[in-house]
Amino acid sequence: MENYLIYIGIIIAVLVIVVIVFLIKDKKVKTSINMDEIVTLFNKNDVVNVEFIRNKIVINFKDVTKFDIDLLHSTYAKGITIVGDKIKFYVSEDFKTNEKVFYSIKQFIER
Repeated sequence: MENYLIYIGIIIAVLVIVVIVFLIKDKKVKTSINMDEIVTLFNKNDVVNVEFIRNKIVINFKDVTKFDIDLLHSTYAKGITIVGDKIKFYVSEDFKTNEKVFYSIKQFIER
């Protein structure tokens, strides 16, 4: 009988540890993104088009060599790729956050 109580105690302790690990692992730290910091990197006269494709912000430039990519690297931008005169990047794993940044950039460019 005592062996069963020991086994039950061990099982309960393991379950509690597993639940705690999953609760801690699921907590996501949300960082607030300063839209002005990203938006002001782009010169309205150099940007041809701004698109939002599969969670990435795609900016098409007249001449991408005039854009300082190091400044973009110093912001929240991740997964930065340059293809021709286009720069593709995202700022978060969250679709809605990337969409908000896209609309901020688009609104700034279209002013």
